Amino acid sequence: MTEPDTTGPTGETTTSSRADTENERASAATKLTIGLAGVAVIIVVGLVISIVMAFRSDDEPLVSLDPSTDTGATAQLDDLKFMPEPVFGKFERVVYVPLDPNGVILSETLDSSNRPAEQAPSGVILQRIHGNMDLPFSTSDGPTGFTDNGVATGFARTPQGAALAAAHYVAYLISGDNRAEMVAEAGHSSDPAVLMEGLRMRDNSAVTASPMVNVNFHPDLTLVKLGATVERSNGATEIQVTKIPLVWREGTGWVVQLDSTALSSEFEPLSSEGWQQWW
Repeated sequence: MTEPDTTGPTGETTTSSRADTENERASAATKLTIGLAGVAVIIVVGLVISIVMAFRSDDEPLVSLDPSTDTGATAQLDDLKFMPEPVFGKFERVVYVPLDPNGVILSETLDSSNRPAEQAPSGVILQRIHGNMDLPFSTSDGPTGFTDNGVATGFARTPQGAALAAAHYVAYLISGDNRAEMVAEAGHSSDPAVLMEGLRMRDNSAVTASPMVNVNFHPDLTLVKLGATVERSNGATEIQVTKIPLVWREGTGWVVQLDSTALSSEFEPLSSEGWQQWW
């Protein structure tokens, strides 16, 4: 079927339409690049930011394992699976160094299926995987295994599992082309090529999970917000936020949607609701 010709004598309408289409595509790619750049600003180790945790008292430790939810993680630390002593990571958090560079899968515990969305996953510890990636592992919501190329998988179809998956997979996406390719090859992100054109990170760059989490959960499509407090150039302290959309795919689990318009970076006031510190 032939479409009607809507151009004028000089064909200007067709040329304009094509230009508009190309501009829209370029704009979409730019927005996605800005989104991942925002992730890099929040997560990349070595970035100097002012950390002001508005959701804890001054004498409360930055990271602790709640005895009521710690159901197995600490017990495994004596099983010769980790280096003898932990280290301090970014944000002064305790990080355990596994002997296996991929990390250590923690013994699973069964949590109630009707947990509140704001309840932390059980038995969370930060592990330094692949030499310089400080990422959270739990006993309740995954991971439960690794892909052939060493990417953690098996995160639960829960708010907690989605948040853990987002922390892992975004870390790969912003720590160099080689790691972005790893998570895409493992099937846990869409093709990152167009984004990496505008976000040139050195291969194997060090990253650490953002300390703040806010989850808008749906079992099929979830929006995870990762954040850290920063002092802006105008002197205001706000939460720098990166929004990460994840779709659930049967047989694969959570997958980061890099082509989604929901992927973005912004700032929120410290008074914003829904933020948790799970690791």
